[in-house]
Amino acid sequence: MMNKYLNTKKVLSASNTAEYRVLLSLLLTAIFAIAPVSMLFGFTTYKADWSIVEIFLVSLLGFSGSGQFAALPLSESGASFLTIAFVTTMINSRYFAISLSCSKKLPKNKLLKVVASHALGDEAYAIEQGHNQRAMLIIRFTIFLSWILFGVAGGIIAGLFPNLLPDDINASIPASLVLLFLAISYLQNRPYKSGLITVPKATLGFLISGLFYYTLGSIYFWIPSIILLSTISYLLNRKY
Repeated sequence: MMNKYLNTKKVLSASNTAEYRVLLSLLLTAIFAIAPVSMLFGFTTYKADWSIVEIFLVSLLGFSGSGQFAALPLSESGASFLTIAFVTTMINSRYFAISLSCSKKLPKNKLLKVVASHALGDEAYAIEQGHNQRAMLIIRFTIFLSWILFGVAGGIIAGLFPNLLPDDINASIPASLVLLFLAISYLQNRPYKSGLITVPKATLGFLISGLFYYTLGSIYFWIPSIILLSTISYLLNRKY
């Protein structure tokens, strides 16, 4: 009986070790993808007279590359806080649907659930598929903290070497790295499943978004599309 217990323990230990090695590789790749984007945000905002504390707080509370970069020109143009909040909320509304699709894996502790939901990003969602709750939390918090640290590092570098990058630098190249990482990671970690598979879901999303785009226009179609698709996704997840 003791030998059987020890053998089982060894198998589980080996399995956990192999899983965490794979997890480490995924996390390092994710950090490599987000680091230049986050550092560029810190660099450009510091040169726009943001303080290191402001960069830290926006990265901590906002945690959205697109939303944070959108807030920068709005802030420079003198837009009100409500305008900035509305625009960033529209951009980040996609996370409502993403969070809803993986809410069953969240911890039961309310505080940890809120923090884990806030720490969800595109990169974490792409690589946490198929992993257990512990691995999911490790993925989310590692990427979340890395984003904050690299953003602050970018601000510090801008303070030390203000002429290191040109003023009109474009974020498209580092952003493209993130998109490439997301596409590859999602395809590797999200296999087809029974029920309503990925292609019909994507088609449905395209049709509904197109309908709202045609009827409401390019500015206001986003949030209604997210709300309706989130509701449909929630109902389908309950059924399948």
